Amino acid sequence: MKKVVIVLCILSFLVGFDLIVTVPMLPAISENLNINMEISGILFTSYALAYAVFGLIAGSISDRIGKKKVLLAGIIIFSIATFSTGLANSLFTLIGFRILAGLGAALIQPIVYSIVGEVIDYEQRGKVMGSVTAALILPTVIGIPIAGFITDIFNWRVPFFIIGVIGIFMSIVIGAVIPQFKSTSSSSIVNMIAKALSNRTVTLTLLISFMYYGGLEAIFSIIGIYYSQYFDLSPSLIGSILLMAGIASVLGSLASGKVMNKPHNKKGLLLAVSIASLFSIMLLTMNEKLLYVSIVLNIIWSFAYAFGQNIINTYMSNQSDEIRTTVMSLNTSAMYFGATVLSILSITLLNIFSFIAVGILCAIAYFLAALLTYKLQAK
Repeated sequence: MKKVVIVLCILSFLVGFDLIVTVPMLPAISENLNINMEISGILFTSYALAYAVFGLIAGSISDRIGKKKVLLAGIIIFSIATFSTGLANSLFTLIGFRILAGLGAALIQPIVYSIVGEVIDYEQRGKVMGSVTAALILPTVIGIPIAGFITDIFNWRVPFFIIGVIGIFMSIVIGAVIPQFKSTSSSSIVNMIAKALSNRTVTLTLLISFMYYGGLEAIFSIIGIYYSQYFDLSPSLIGSILLMAGIASVLGSLASGKVMNKPHNKKGLLLAVSIASLFSIMLLTMNEKLLYVSIVLNIIWSFAYAFGQNIINTYMSNQSDEIRTTVMSLNTSAMYFGATVLSILSITLLNIFSFIAVGILCAIAYFLAALLTYKLQAK
């Protein structure tokens, strides 16, 4: 079982790495291909949107034909598309391959979470889910500097080649390590999604995921601008702050997994970290003079977010085998739809008003997440 968990963590890391890998590369990509940097930022959005859209049906397909088959298909599509991104010579081909990579990721991550729910006992599920979630978050800590370092030494294409090659290797490992899972439903995709949404806990948790992850991306998408404009920090100093915040996120995910193995109320914990995220982001965006206060608030928010995200994933993984992958897939789609919608609103509000307006947006998102959490059944 340990080998299965290690493989699932590696797959999560690859998906997380591929999502953020373009962040440090945008200047190099823009210069090399003569693309406007603001336009090149669409590479992140195209990946996230493809993940969100294809994620709506990926889980249901998996529940019909089997998790391992879909997982293998996902890693192969993901790997080839990511490798091919490194061969692209225009914005059009870049976007096309990023969309395909997002499709592949949508076939991987929900199934990873679903396998945890199927092969890990309930008592240990929170701990393992915490490790898998930490692996997904870890690239924000080490992935961005690694990608930037490789780009500086070689060029922006090499990180895509590396992820693609590792992905192909992992397809072989999946074949050898991941067990076969029988299909859990013969219903149509529409019926499986309808059945999942008829579950009150699932519906509420999907809405929480939309608000919760959306609140994260709304502030994360402009946090570099915040530190630059308010405190006149250099990119390296901003990167150091985000590194500390990323470490806090990993620790939050791991801590959440350990706490949930004890007789605590998941609903109460999720409610607490939603409120902590609300106040830390509001106070962060209101502060424009005390740098150390902002750093502390950023770390608190990062820890609280990751802590809560693991609880949400565990809530979803506790659903019945028949619709578990469908539910996990819908959950990740809700996350990425939330990220896309709220990050666009965030940038719009920043251009019209100020960072405080973004803080209010995030506070509203986390308030709604807390309100919906209050309505969840305790378990």
